[in-house]
Formats: sequence, C-alpha cells, structure tokens
Amino acid sequence: MRIHGIGHATIALLLAAACADAGGEPADDDPVEDPPPTVSWAEELPEGNPLTGLPEPGEMREIEVTDAAAQRGQTIYADNCVPCHGPDGEGRLGIGPKLNSTTFLAAAADDYLVRTIARGRPGTTMPGWARTLERSEVEDVIAYMRGWQEVEPVELDNRPATGDAEAGGERFREICAGCHGFNGAGYQETSNGTGIGRSAFLADASNGYLRHIIRNGKTDTPMRPFGRPSAVAVANLTDEDVENVITYLRENAW
Repeated sequence: MRIHGIGHATIALLLAAACADAGGEPADDDPVEDPPPTVSWAEELPEGNPLTGLPEPGEMREIEVTDAAAQRGQTIYADNCVPCHGPDGEGRLGIGPKLNSTTFLAAAADDYLVRTIARGRPGTTMPGWARTLERSEVEDVIAYMRGWQEVEPVELDNRPATGDAEAGGERFREICAGCHGFNGAGYQETSNGTGIGRSAFLADASNGYLRHIIRNGKTDTPMRPFGRPSAVAVANLTDEDVENVITYLRENAW
C-alpha cells in the first residue's frame, strides 16, 4: 500500500507515539518523576540547640588527633579554607573569623565544629561543605585545627539560660551592638564583629560556649573579655548580665 505525502520517518514517529499511548515507552507529555534528592551526611546530624534536650555541644571531644589526620587536614584546609580564614587560621576581617584563638578552641567542641563546617552559616560567607567534603575529611580538618590549641579544653557550664531577655536586650544594645550589630548580623552590619544573632549559629552554640566566650573573650581578636574579675575586661559584666544577654539572644534568634 502506498501512502501519499507521508515519509517513512514520519510513519515511524506516529507508530512510536501510538505504542507509547498504548502502554509502551512514555510519551513526551507524560509526567516523569524527578530523581530522589541527594542526601548529605550533614542532614543526619542532630541540631545542637541545648534547649531541645539533644546532646550538648561543648561536651564532645571524640575526634582522634593524630599526625596523619592533622597532615591530611592541613591539605584539605589549604585547598578550601584559606581564602576566608587565612593560611594559619588568623581570619580575614569582614570575611571569615579567626580560628586559631586559644579561648575559642578551648570552648569549641568537636561536634560544634563538625556541624559548623558541614552546614555552614546561612546568610554569611560560610558555605556548607558537606556536599564537597566527606565527614572523615571534615574531622581531619578539625584534627589539624587542634594543633593550634595551646590549652586544654575547658569545662563548660551548659545549664539552661534563665535570664531576663528585656534586660539582656538593653545590655546587648549598650555593649555588644557596636561590634556585632543591633540585629546581631555581624559583618553585614559592622566591620569588626561576627554574627551572633542568627538561629543557625545559636542552634549549635551551647550556653556554656557563649558564657565562656562572653566572659573570657576570643583571644587575639577585638572580642575582649567582658566578665568579672578579669583585669582587662571591657565592661565587667556580672553573671546576671551574662545570663540576660544569652537569654535575649536565644529569644530573639532570627
């Protein structure tokens, strides 16, 4: 039989479409399911907010620090972290905070560092690295960072904050906002302080970590000690003042 005006290729296309409609290969307009999203290992990490009753950041020092791990971590750090945090963890003002601070490393637990590196800090220049680095590689970076630590880990006071948020807000605006911004957005508001008001940070920073850094400062940075009885404290905040500020930050996280 001869079919006028229709080429062989056209007939083949019509037959293919008919087969698809009859239950063969799907037609172009049939819905196609999207592939399942790739799940990052970081999504399996629990939130560290001490108010949720989950394991406290500040109590975990489980990463084994060996020469081999630190050497691997140094290479990974050099390839990924230097542009923002500097070759030796000295930080870059307005871009990435200082990491080789004695008080910071003494108070920062392994799980706090793992979650921070893995998830990043949304709204800041710190991206999440979980889709780029394996968990073992993140732990190697932390092993390398521990080589900067000059003192033993501190014992943190991780009890719940029970201060007065309104009074804490007054203290925050008087003392903290000049560096950290009135909204706690850090570099996005000021030129010399990190962001401490975001929920992403406060979810992982334990009350014990916050108490330690507020009272003792972050060595070799503009963050001076604020707690009594330090001879170089900026404001000599009382324990009540510290509790009020932490409570204010918790209740106003954004």
